[in-house]
Amino acid sequence: MMTRITSSTLLAALAVVAAPNASAAPDRIYKADGSIVDNVDVVSETLELVTYKPEKGRGEAEVDSELVLRVEFTERPEDVAAAEVDAANGALLGAISGYQTYLGGLGERGDRKHPWAAAYSQYRLIELFEQLNSEESIQSMVAAVDELVATYPDSRYVPLSFIKKIEAQLIHGDRAGAKASAAAFGALVEERGLAQRWKLEHRLRAVLSDESLSGTGLESALDRVSTEAAVFPTVANRADVAIAESMKARGAFEEAEEGFEGVTESPNADDRTLAAAWCGLGECLFRRAETMAAAGNAETAGPLFNRAQLAFMRVVVLYPAELAYVPQSAFYAGRCIQELGGELAKEQSDRLFNFVTRNFRGSRWSDSARQFRRRN
Repeated sequence: MMTRITSSTLLAALAVVAAPNASAAPDRIYKADGSIVDNVDVVSETLELVTYKPEKGRGEAEVDSELVLRVEFTERPEDVAAAEVDAANGALLGAISGYQTYLGGLGERGDRKHPWAAAYSQYRLIELFEQLNSEESIQSMVAAVDELVATYPDSRYVPLSFIKKIEAQLIHGDRAGAKASAAAFGALVEERGLAQRWKLEHRLRAVLSDESLSGTGLESALDRVSTEAAVFPTVANRADVAIAESMKARGAFEEAEEGFEGVTESPNADDRTLAAAWCGLGECLFRRAETMAAAGNAETAGPLFNRAQLAFMRVVVLYPAELAYVPQSAFYAGRCIQELGGELAKEQSDRLFNFVTRNFRGSRWSDSARQFRRRN
C-alpha cells in the first residue's frame, strides 16, 4: 500500500525546497530544452540575447533569449541578496520591500557592477506579488508589469512579464483583461519583431483569452498551437495542459487524465505547467475513484485514491509557490485520506484541511476544507 505523505513530511520537504544554496558558484543559464550553461558570469539580458563570460576562455558568448528558461545569479547586490533570502524563507513582504529598496536606491546611471539586476528585481516583484495571491496584490502585480515594460523595454523579462500578467488575469477570472493584455503582447511581438517562441506564447494566450472558444473548439485551437510549438516544449506543454483542462471541464476524465500524465512525464515543462498537470491528474483520478466507490467497488477505488493523493501532494510539496493549485491540491489530498480511511486518517486529513483554512482564508477551498474537517 502506498505510504501517505504527512504534514511533517510536507514541512520537511518544503524546508529542503526553500533552503538557499549556501555555497556560492558561478552563474547558471537554464535553457528551455533542459540543458544548462554552467560556470559563467552573466553580463546582460536583452530581448534578443543573454550575454555571458565563460569561466574559462576569453571574450563573451551569447544565448538567444527565447531559448532561456531562467538564469541563476550568485553574485548579487546586497539588497537583492537579502530579498532572495526573505523570499526563500517565505517572508514575501520583506522580500518585496528589499527589492523596492534596491530599485529606489538606483541613480540615473543604474547599477554598473550588476547591469542585469534592475530589470531582474522588477520581475521578482511581479513574481512575489503574484504569490501573495490576493485581489490587491494582483493589482500591484499588474502595475509592476506595466512599470517593467515602460522602464526596461529591452529586457528579456518583458515578454515573460506579459505572460505572467495574462496568466494571473485568466486565473482570477478576468478574461476581458487577459484579452486586452494578450493584444498588447501581440503588438509588442509584431513591433519588435520578436523571436518565434514569443510569437507562439502570444498565440497561446490569445487562444486562452478568446471568450468565443470553448470545449472541442478551444481544444482544436490549442492543439494547433501545441503542434507548431514542438520545438519549444515549455509552450507546447502549457498548451497540452490547457487542452486537458478543457477535457476535464466537459467531463472527459479519462482523456484528460492521459493528457495531464503526458505533461507530468515531460522533462521540459515549467513549474506552473507541472503544478497544473499534477493537480489536474489528481482530480481525474479522484473523480474516477469516487465513481468506483459509489458503485461499491472499493477494491478498485482504493489504488486510484492513493494515486490521486500522491499527485496532489506533489503540487503541495514541490510547487509551493504555485498558489493557484496548492489549496485545491491540499484539500483533495485530505479528501483522499478520508476516503482511504485507517487509523491515522482523521489526524492526517485534519492537518491538510487546517493548512488550507489557515493559509487560504476566504477561498472556496478553505470553505470546503472546513466543511469536510467537521465530518471527521
